[in-house]
Amino acid sequence: MRAIAAGLMLVCSLRAQSSEWAALETPVPATSFVLAKSGRLAGAVCEDGKLLLWTLPEGRLLRTIDLGARNIDAVTLSEDGAWIAAGDHSGSYSVWDTSSGARHMHVQMPFYPFALAFSPDAKRLAIAPVGEPVQIYDPVSGQKLLELQRTTGGTAAIAFSRDAGRIATAGTDTVVRVYDARNGELLARNAEFLLVPMAAAFSADGKQVLAAGGDKIIALIDAATGNVIRRSAKQVDPVSYMKVSPDGALLASMLMHADNMLIAGPVVISEMASGRKVQEWLPASLALGGDWTNDGHLLIATAAGKTLHIWRVR
Repeated sequence: MRAIAAGLMLVCSLRAQSSEWAALETPVPATSFVLAKSGRLAGAVCEDGKLLLWTLPEGRLLRTIDLGARNIDAVTLSEDGAWIAAGDHSGSYSVWDTSSGARHMHVQMPFYPFALAFSPDAKRLAIAPVGEPVQIYDPVSGQKLLELQRTTGGTAAIAFSRDAGRIATAGTDTVVRVYDARNGELLARNAEFLLVPMAAAFSADGKQVLAAGGDKIIALIDAATGNVIRRSAKQVDPVSYMKVSPDGALLASMLMHADNMLIAGPVVISEMASGRKVQEWLPASLALGGDWTNDGHLLIATAAGKTLHIWRVR
């Protein structure tokens, strides 16, 4: 009986329900969502070509940035909420000051972005154009600081370590690489994935890199050597997103429905130390984005018509 009770408790824990934390009204449906680590600022790109910014949790519309006819492929918000960046299908990349809406950087590249990422200190923006090397810019001046090595096909995902000293890339050539973010020196590589890794993240101390994607496994990689420390059990679907909690104890992974990318995949939370799954949440509609907040909550957004629903998953 005790074993049965323990099993039921484990199932209930794994299937823990989320609670709606905030609801944001949009003039037309939103297509993406970004969140500051403070949990006090959120942004979304909408179908009408507007980039909206809100204060949270009250949901007050702070600013509207007109993107014109730009078809946005990627958007990212700095951890402190000071900067928001977007890249479109024509290869145009822009950075705006969220407090004023002023554009501080605009560059044109040959191709649209696979990925964008600010460093944790918001002093650098990494851009991964399709088929091109990752390029790192100063978002204030717009000055190009460095370029990582050219790889076949480009880079599907980018992650900075928390001290901003290293950057990990998940290449479309299936190789995971770790670089010195200050000078672009290649520090380590791992070529053990069979399919493209689509997500990357650093452990809290920066000593390990997590990578996952089409192989449906999450690999924990030594950031100094590139050797695999541990592989997870096979997930039900490819992993498209990963974030480590502020205390470094938990990993949130967003799975992508393999047969239809418009169908919601589950969000899985697991222990960093053991890889054990501790929670799984299936949103009612496609998750548009989210992150851990500084106080340890995982917030994920979904859209239903002209409303963005922000869920506190943990």
